[in-house]
Amino acid sequence: MHSSDQVRIAHISDLHFGRPTFNPLQFFSKRWLGNLNLLLTRQHQFDHTRLDTLLDLFDREGVTHVAITGDLSVTSRRREFHIAKEFVEKIRVAGMTPMVIPGNHDQYTKRAYQRQLFYRFFPSKWDSEFPFDLSKDKLTGMALSEDLWFLALDTALATSLISSQGMFSESIEQSLEKALEAIPKSARIILLNHFPFFQHDPKIKQLLRAPALKSLLQRHRNVRLYMHGHTHRQTLADLATSNLPIISDSGATVHRSHGACHIITPGKDAVDIAVFLYEDQWTKKDAKNFRW
Repeated sequence: MHSSDQVRIAHISDLHFGRPTFNPLQFFSKRWLGNLNLLLTRQHQFDHTRLDTLLDLFDREGVTHVAITGDLSVTSRRREFHIAKEFVEKIRVAGMTPMVIPGNHDQYTKRAYQRQLFYRFFPSKWDSEFPFDLSKDKLTGMALSEDLWFLALDTALATSLISSQGMFSESIEQSLEKALEAIPKSARIILLNHFPFFQHDPKIKQLLRAPALKSLLQRHRNVRLYMHGHTHRQTLADLATSNLPIISDSGATVHRSHGACHIITPGKDAVDIAVFLYEDQWTKKDAKNFRW
């Protein structure tokens, strides 16, 4: 277990590893739609080569943990997960702790969701002693120090053809309440989820029961930082005036024009968050200090 002043966290998201496939079996699921989007749009918008130097940035910045908040794949194919796992393994080999949760693209088809294919490639528990499991309970967590915790949700599910919704179900809510009650009130908690809890996007892209999650966060003020992806819009926001946590959304890290990486340095009373953008190399473009 680290002391809190030794922890530095990188937040990246929506890496969308994948290559177009022309297998006719894709037409028996919504996978054909994801492939069409990849072929026509995303393979031109995304640049995965910038990930080659991302680990160098992490090393220079002294990163100890890397949070990836979902959408590692495009259509939840095994081949895509293999590529994603290779990248995550590079993080581990470099001496950092990866923490990975699924997004809606990682539960893209009913078959992948029913088989929980994502968890054949990525662990569903980050601490063997933590009582909840991402695959079974849709929640896991671990203590980074006595006063700093990670909790993570899996709110992704297989959806209809044009939907990319998630679900903060009543059972997830109950599990999260139990976990929060068991953590000392003095501890600061960082919560990971693929989906934002605010509802600024069209309904087909929203987290269902997001108001319940928002209400829970307002009750548990020791959740100080909420990391998410899904929107592909890089965002940092302090919502303390609304009794809500700081928001970190790194956007789609591999996006050519506005992908980002956030590097977070937690302290006892404040947290520093630096925003790095890729402009031929990873460059610090902004830095914020938030009381927490």
